[in-house]
Formats: sequence, structure tokens, C-alpha cells
Amino acid sequence: MLEIMSKKQMRVNIFGAEYALKADNNQDYIAEIAAYVDSKMKEIQKSQTISSNLKLAILAALNIADELFQEKQYRERLIEQINDESKKMNRTLQDALDL
Repeated sequence: MLEIMSKKQMRVNIFGAEYALKADNNQDYIAEIAAYVDSKMKEIQKSQTISSNLKLAILAALNIADELFQEKQYRERLIEQINDESKKMNRTLQDALDL
């Protein structure tokens, strides 16, 4: 559930708790993030028998951090591949221009 309080603040509901957040002009983005965290917590609750909301939140945070780190590693590998391909193309172009 999302309640817009003002241009700079909004309320979101994550796992049954309401939070007032600063939103500026990013209300849709903040709502999407809150919904994602909420869904992660619910996903963990379904797969595990954990009664503590704090433990669920920590597990959700760890899962989200894992996703972030995997994406960072993927991005770094992709940038490395792009740089390698760029260097190869530069060498090919330079060789062609030197003819």
C-alpha cells in the first residue's frame, strides 16, 4: 500500500509495517523498491519457519545484497569484455589505416 503524504514524503507498507520515507520526485521508484523488499521478505517467510521479523529482514537484506554483488560482478565482466573487444577493433582499424 502506498500513501502519498507530500511532494517530499510518502508512506509505504513493508511486511505489515508502515514507513514514512522521503521521496522527492521519485515516488514511483521508492514504491517499487518498497514492494521489492516486501516481496523478498514474504518469499523468505514462505520458505522458512522464522518467527522474528528482524531475522526475516536480515535474511532479505542478505539476499538483496547477494543479488547486488552478482550484478556488480556481471557488470564488471561485461565492461571488461567490451574493453577487450574495443581494443581488438582499434588494433584492426589501426592495421587497416596503416596499409
